[in-house]
Amino acid sequence: MSIPDEHPHRLNLKPGDYGHLSDLKRGQRAIVIDFHNNNAALRRHLLDMGITKGVVVEVKKIAPLGDPVDIKLRGYELALRRQDMMAFRSEQRSINTWVRSRAWAFS
Repeated sequence: MSIPDEHPHRLNLKPGDYGHLSDLKRGQRAIVIDFHNNNAALRRHLLDMGITKGVVVEVKKIAPLGDPVDIKLRGYELALRRQDMMAFRSEQRSINTWVRSRAWAFS
């Protein structure tokens, strides 16, 4: 018996699928591909916190009502509003796919 999704409005991203960071579920990882937001101050703030192209983001916790979301990136955790996460396009990756694609960096 499968457990129903507590947030059915989110896309069900599988490894290799593209979406937004807000589509990720707890435990999923993604690589940030692009950032689009018209608010320059918010854009600068999120970039200063380390959310840049190519960074791997993992969803650690989601608040009971779905907002905010605790993500892990660059060795620290950060809480973001779901609305702010919608500004980031991402590619969902499994940990094994990510390790194989980055193996050259460790040799």
